[in-house]
Amino acid sequence: MANLSDLYLDPTLHAVDAALAARAAEQERSKRRPYLGASAIGGECRRALWYGFRWATQVTFPPDALKRFEDGHRGEDLMAQRLRLVDGIQLATMDASTGRQLEVSAFGGHFMGHLDGALLGLLQAPKTWHVWEHKVVAPEKQAKLERLKAELGEKAALERWDPVYFAQAQVYMHATGMKRHYLTCSSPGERTTVSVRTAHEPRKAEALLERARGIVTSAEPPPRLSEKPEHYVCKWCSFQRVCHFGEVPEAHCRTCVHATPEIEGRGRWSCSYWKADEIAPDTQRTGCDQHLFIPALLRYPVVDANAEENWVEYEHEGVRFRNQGDREDLTRLERAYTSAELRHLDPSLIPDIGEARQTFDARVESGVPSWRRQG
Repeated sequence: MANLSDLYLDPTLHAVDAALAARAAEQERSKRRPYLGASAIGGECRRALWYGFRWATQVTFPPDALKRFEDGHRGEDLMAQRLRLVDGIQLATMDASTGRQLEVSAFGGHFMGHLDGALLGLLQAPKTWHVWEHKVVAPEKQAKLERLKAELGEKAALERWDPVYFAQAQVYMHATGMKRHYLTCSSPGERTTVSVRTAHEPRKAEALLERARGIVTSAEPPPRLSEKPEHYVCKWCSFQRVCHFGEVPEAHCRTCVHATPEIEGRGRWSCSYWKADEIAPDTQRTGCDQHLFIPALLRYPVVDANAEENWVEYEHEGVRFRNQGDREDLTRLERAYTSAELRHLDPSLIPDIGEARQTFDARVESGVPSWRRQG
């Protein structure tokens, strides 16, 4: 029997969704956020934040989510226009000195955030500067905010309603010196809007900054939030396959044992292998042929390593193999694989594939290993 939903599928709208997803994937590949975002620091799992900062795998979103993001961007601009209609309100959404969005940063630019605006002249507090943020949410979530305001009072509502938004608010207030935060929250289409004011809580803000510092400076992923992949947070996490199921992450500078985020500078990464004080942003996205995975990113125990020869040795089911920087005779080395090869190598083949690579002078090239005779 035919699937009834297929009978009514509009191929044009389906193509629109596919184009949205393709565009978002290309943007993710070419313009990955180079910093840990203040908008995410309140997330439950520190390990997921670390994976995101290290670009462990490409994050993708379904078309419905991408459309929600578009709603949010349009809603922010529309709400700013509406606020400016009120006499006495001053709303700055751009930094006059740079012509860009208002920005805060810490830890050498590895932790950053961008304010929707800074606002003065609210009728309920006309002399107080506020950090302004605007969110577009489902009507049910908007109604929950109104209910919490009535039950807990306005100052306590944001933290209970959405801890991630609350953390963002605290970091922005702490970084800018403003003592109040004004959140406007609209339904899709901006037809209904509610607001909540929140006070600066220095201790909570400082704890969030320390959390960010720990994530930025950690050479290895923090502990898992849960050891169960079906945990309600893990189940929907973009990094579930890497974290729980041993998928090998992407091979580039952010996942390489030689690269370090430096606290001095502006988003600077250094490389110990090439003795480079700074890795260019484009190079960070691609890495080099001497890449070695941060050992904690792989599921195998480390049994040996040699910094001079640039390899780390692991063991899998009683068989040893190496993650090895590329070299001319690599394919003649038994069970030595570049990071790019490990990315595509089925773990079950590790015990046997070394001999085939030597025989055919081959490299593992794609999702299933393939060999190509050289010369």
